[in-house]
Amino acid sequence: MSNSQEISNLNSLINQVKMVKGSMNILDKAVIDKDETLRITSLDAVNFRVREIAKLSAKFGNFIFSIDSILDELSNPTPSIKKLHDLMDTQLETLRKMALSEILNLSVE
Repeated sequence: MSNSQEISNLNSLINQVKMVKGSMNILDKAVIDKDETLRITSLDAVNFRVREIAKLSAKFGNFIFSIDSILDELSNPTPSIKKLHDLMDTQLETLRKMALSEILNLSVE
């Protein structure tokens, strides 16, 4: 894969991370506001984005995003928002930093 294609894929990965974090913020607000429609929509968005992040991160051997426990929690009738944050926040931030670092390394080459 060429550097420009790899950088493009890394940028896509970073954008997906931003979007899932945004979806989690909306989910937090929906829970606080007791907005069931927004909560369900946000959970669907999180589910979709998590799967996309897993696909994109799989293209890079050293980028591991474990989604099994996240998908298990999302499959519950009423997923725990706290548990989702516990499962995702650190992992997403690590993934984002790794992608940014890799973009910098590829840009220097």
